Amino acid sequence: MPKIEAMYVYIAHEKGDSDDEGLCAFKVPAMGFEKEQWIPMVGADEARMMSLKEKAQEIANSTGQKITLVKFSVRTELETIIPNHRPAPTRKEG
Repeated sequence: MPKIEAMYVYIAHEKGDSDDEGLCAFKVPAMGFEKEQWIPMVGADEARMMSLKEKAQEIANSTGQKITLVKFSVRTELETIIPNHRPAPTRKEG
């Protein structure tokens, strides 16, 4: 996998206050106990985000909010989480 150098996000602007923004998301059928789950409209490549453009338009149409595709490209690593244990060894039978 290539190193992530940028993140793309669809952002909704609240009506009447363009400085009040929120991350766009949509529901999809889920596996497991829940019937649906939320999928945030965030991605690491522009092509993937362009594939969600129609969904962003649907959100704009249904909410009346302006939707903007934003690229964040300054990488600041805040923390690295490392495993604190090793997987149990496979038990040989015989």
